[in-house]
Amino acid sequence: MKLTKDQIEQLKKLISYKGYPEIDVQYEILDHVACKIEELTEANPELSVSDAFQKVHASFGIFGFSELEESYKKMIEKRLLGYFWTELKSSVFSLNIISPILLTFCYFQSAYVIEKNFSFGEGSALMIGFLFLVIVVLWWYYAFSKDFKKYKNYALWRGNQGILMFTYIPLQFMIQGYRYFGNFNLLEPFTLSLWQIFAVIFVFGGMMILSVLPAVFRKSLEDTKKLEAVYETA
Repeated sequence: MKLTKDQIEQLKKLISYKGYPEIDVQYEILDHVACKIEELTEANPELSVSDAFQKVHASFGIFGFSELEESYKKMIEKRLLGYFWTELKSSVFSLNIISPILLTFCYFQSAYVIEKNFSFGEGSALMIGFLFLVIVVLWWYYAFSKDFKKYKNYALWRGNQGILMFTYIPLQFMIQGYRYFGNFNLLEPFTLSLWQIFAVIFVFGGMMILSVLPAVFRKSLEDTKKLEAVYETA
């Protein structure tokens, strides 16, 4: 017996009612539960979807779908990390690397030029750092904008934000850490100290992470969209 669209909608409401708000987790649980319910209703056609759902839920013990939810969250996070490393490697060996290289160069060189010509001292790096922070916020809004509220209800969105946290330290360095390393004239790379080279690589790493995150999120979202397509057209 194949579940109808109304029965699937009923299942989605029952799963949400049980306390699993993340949309992608809901669909993963739905995919698992729907198969079990189809088996039960085929064996007993008189069994309602609601009763079959309660039987499936009870079969998981006193914690219900909690363990199932946790396993799917881990699976989503693992899949997200897999996409992240794949996308990062792909960007390193493609023209996509140009964007983070240019952003890193523009940050250090603009701070150097302002400090040299206007004698702002540490203020030049602070000013440029805040400017880049504003650019990051605008870029993030441009990448996700209108669907931001919807995406907040996805477990993969939280995983994406977890990866984003790796850029926090490089961004903080851009705003506050310049005074510890002195001037960065990237047009004369041989004048850079070892720590300055490390700082440049550090900030570049943060730029690389920022540049691949939208693609990583979209790839992860496609997996949920495939499940949505299956059950929306049922």
